[in-house]
Amino acid sequence: MHPDENLPSGSVIDGRAAKEPIREAFDYVVIGSGAAGAVAAHTLASAGHSVALVEEGPWVKTKEFSPDVHTGFARMMREGATQAMEGRSFIPLLQARCVGGTTVVNSAIAWRLPEDVLDDWKKDFGVPMAMDDLAPHYAELEEKLGVRPTQDDVLGENNRQFIERAGKNGFPAHPMKRYERGCKGSSRCLQGCPNGAKQSMSLSYVPWALELGARIFTSCKVEKVIVQNGRAKSVRGKTESGHAFEIVAGRGIFVAASTIQTPNILRRSGVRSSELGEHFMAHPGVALAGVFDSPIKMDVGATQGAESIHFRKSHRFKLETLAMPPDLAVARFPGAGRALMKRLATYPNVGVWAVQIRARAQGRITTAWGGRDKVKYSVTEEDVRTTRVALGVLSKMMVEHGAKEVWPGVYGLPTATSDPGIIQKLEDGPLDPRAYNYVATHLFGAARMGPDPRSSVVGLDFQVHGAEGLYVVDSSVFPSNIGVNPQHTIMAMARLAATRVAAKPLAKVA
Repeated sequence: MHPDENLPSGSVIDGRAAKEPIREAFDYVVIGSGAAGAVAAHTLASAGHSVALVEEGPWVKTKEFSPDVHTGFARMMREGATQAMEGRSFIPLLQARCVGGTTVVNSAIAWRLPEDVLDDWKKDFGVPMAMDDLAPHYAELEEKLGVRPTQDDVLGENNRQFIERAGKNGFPAHPMKRYERGCKGSSRCLQGCPNGAKQSMSLSYVPWALELGARIFTSCKVEKVIVQNGRAKSVRGKTESGHAFEIVAGRGIFVAASTIQTPNILRRSGVRSSELGEHFMAHPGVALAGVFDSPIKMDVGATQGAESIHFRKSHRFKLETLAMPPDLAVARFPGAGRALMKRLATYPNVGVWAVQIRARAQGRITTAWGGRDKVKYSVTEEDVRTTRVALGVLSKMMVEHGAKEVWPGVYGLPTATSDPGIIQKLEDGPLDPRAYNYVATHLFGAARMGPDPRSSVVGLDFQVHGAEGLYVVDSSVFPSNIGVNPQHTIMAMARLAATRVAAKPLAKVA
């Protein structure tokens, strides 16, 4: 039995089934049950406080996960995975909306924050966070969640070939470190691990918090935080069944709703910082597909199990693998009619490798008509130039070491080619961002941390400037994007914040 199936009686309040308004009181209320919220809730509950977790989406249990991508995305992804950032080009934006958040559908990649990023935060933004502050929290997370490199028996050919071909091209690559216990290499991270091996928050910190007495309100959308006399008092919203709820917080409220949703919750709560919603950042990603002589079998092995940060500092990109199931990979197959059908038959020999760009671009989070979250963001010409270099590296790895055909996926270039000249064509590709199939998953900023209320939204204690007891602990507080996968640092920072708050709790409000 998986941890999401045997929960303490009364610990889960399902907003879909609510038949009347809800009003309850706790020491702390945590908005969001993803990487930040789940860890913060568990930390607060471990200190003996009563805690309410409020999650907009449903709890989709392990036994309900489907191998069908469309079913999984419709059930667990915000707007059925149809969100997009609006700008010079429209870039798909992937966010989960369920208990556990995006940890349910990501690849569970664990990266500590690079020291040079911490140096930049201190120098450029006045955030004096040090590795000594985060290290004990990283260590605790790694021990509890089974962080280890992708094991040989589940590496799979997509990952193995990537590591081998990177080495032949003169730079190191290695197996990814991931949160998993007993991975079976089903290559279904994107749809939710069917074996309960991936240590998503819905299988770990959320159930662990409930075991300590916390309660979770699912399918309950927070509209705003009530702030009275400069102090956060309660959280208000509606259940999916249409009833109002208010959860009073005696000691504090933690907002962990994500870089997109957190700024608008704060805005609706009366936070008037000119910096709110500004400085939104991301890691836009693009992928390159190739057909190889021997079977790759992307459906066998870790979804993402290999990577290289060789170019992170020098060129601002990270390379990694990405196994796509057939119903998702088909969008990357070139051709139509018979040509498409012929290429579909090559799926067992197709590999997909990707790049994430530490983009210089900054965008804005606002609210569209009807209350929908709106993201304005355009990659810069410099970011596109970085993309061209990265795709050149990936194409060289494929072309010079055995790919029969490469599928660039770039407008204006051949849709499929075996010409070695494709390397140069990618390196000299178009500078129009609309030519590239960007996707954004790693999101940062929009409620920046800093010492000065004039240039930041959240103080160095994670508390919103001018709103006592209102904390933000997700990646919206990051002063910059970081160039590596952020989940590990999101959790470590949330644990750091909650530990400090729990140790010196605010006086109760009558």
